[in-house]
Amino acid sequence: MEFEKAVLNRHSTRDFSDKPVNVKDLKEIINLAKMAPSWANDQIWRVVIATGKTLDEIKQHHRQALMNGEPGRMEFPPLHRGAMGQQGRKNVSIWSSDLQRFLGSEGYAMAEDSMNLFNAQAVAYLLMPSQPSLWSAYDLGAFGQTLMLAATDHGIDSIPAAEFVQYPQALHQILGVGNDYQFGVGIGLGYKKSDALINKFRSQRMDSDEFLTIKK
Repeated sequence: MEFEKAVLNRHSTRDFSDKPVNVKDLKEIINLAKMAPSWANDQIWRVVIATGKTLDEIKQHHRQALMNGEPGRMEFPPLHRGAMGQQGRKNVSIWSSDLQRFLGSEGYAMAEDSMNLFNAQAVAYLLMPSQPSLWSAYDLGAFGQTLMLAATDHGIDSIPAAEFVQYPQALHQILGVGNDYQFGVGIGLGYKKSDALINKFRSQRMDSDEFLTIKK
């Protein structure tokens, strides 16, 4: 697949089919993702991919924790909407309104899929050192984007989401990850469910002139 086509075809899939992802494909995707740049070539990333029974156990715990009303305790906390700048708040508001309008009465399905970690057939957990710097976050972001573009090139759909890492204590135990690393983000992988309405939604992107300045 040409690079431009891969970029334009990548989007967040929120409802995967039950078709499994081949381990060979997973390894090839990671081999491409590791070519991402990192500060001073430190390559701080560590990746643990959950599939099969391991992922089923994670999904079961995640769903039960949500049903019990347990608050999420992410180790790499997201930025609350209220703390965003004006540009971020505007874009999030547009996305949220467009999504609600698009789904209409089927909005409940998105919440249900989210509870089941979007029915992903594999989840790549991207870990970072327990005492990271801002450069660590940049490195992990570059790795994650390269991973998702590589997945698209292999015909595999993806979604990066904080939902995957809401309950890191359970993840540390199930995946055998020590306290020297923390869970940065999870990337769900699989093949989109073709008849799921949510998978047809496309978010807006700003016009480049709204954020780009070129000085001569």
